[in-house]
Amino acid sequence: MTCRRAACTPGCLDDHPTLPRRSPAARAAVAARSAAAIGLALIVVRVLAAGSGRTAGRRGAWALHRVSGPVLAALGVQVHTSGTPRSGAALVVGNHLSWLDILVLSAQTPMRQVAKTEVGDWPLVSGVARRTGTIFLDRFRPRALPEVVEAAALALRQGHKVQVFPEATTRCGGAVGEFYRCVFQAAIDAAVVVAPVTLRYLDIDGQPTPVPAFLGDETLIESLRRVLAVRGLVVQVHWLPPIPAVAGTGHRAVDRKRLASAAERAVARALTVPVVRRRAERPAEAGSAAGVGARRRSLAGVGAYPARRPAPTAEPSELQIVAPGC
Repeated sequence: MTCRRAACTPGCLDDHPTLPRRSPAARAAVAARSAAAIGLALIVVRVLAAGSGRTAGRRGAWALHRVSGPVLAALGVQVHTSGTPRSGAALVVGNHLSWLDILVLSAQTPMRQVAKTEVGDWPLVSGVARRTGTIFLDRFRPRALPEVVEAAALALRQGHKVQVFPEATTRCGGAVGEFYRCVFQAAIDAAVVVAPVTLRYLDIDGQPTPVPAFLGDETLIESLRRVLAVRGLVVQVHWLPPIPAVAGTGHRAVDRKRLASAAERAVARALTVPVVRRRAERPAEAGSAAGVGARRRSLAGVGAYPARRPAPTAEPSELQIVAPGC
């Protein structure tokens, strides 16, 4: 399963056979069970993460860790794990396919998430995100990125694991998107390791499937319905060796670029898939309405960070969007 599209869309689903589907009665039963599990999870998080103060984020991350496994089980998703998450603080990075990824990784170990600010406005989800210590990122304010990096570094210094998807978008699983590097500065500033992890969704025959992927302009409800409709869904979680975040060149941009590249290579190699590079904006679009739209789309994913310098023409990269300190 290989995908070299610059951006994945629901059309990626057409290239792969679907998983065996549940009967309408079974689908209704799973939906009811999932609704009950999610409702109970919301109550548990609300109770366990109540209050404020320095330990609120830690309590919230622990609460999400406790409820994520039962919610996945209610949805009929089996989790197979190889390796173990490193103890102590770490910047957890990996490939991003689905809204399920948050639950899958949270079920592994308590961690705080980096999420787009829109998540803070979603019904039900917003309350959970705020109570579990989520660090919010405004995708359309590049100049605020250093504040996000500082918040992540502070959480890491306090002993938290901080999880982010450096691809800045979801893909269908047939490739890894180029990693944005700005957030890796948090690991360097806090002197902690980067913990790369891979996620791979499999069908009932053990073949990679994009069925749970959250793609293009899909709504969460549309993706949820697809997950509820199929059976035999498995997710493989593979924890890779940690990567030390060592600053040694004297240049912040060089250090985080090397760190991001090392993590990107480790994830792609473990998944045996290519890395898809970002496209450059055409000069004719610069300054135009189309150019502004392209620039906004370049910040369209969770964890979108300032882009890298232009790559060689063989592997074009996205238009640079430079924020102070990144």
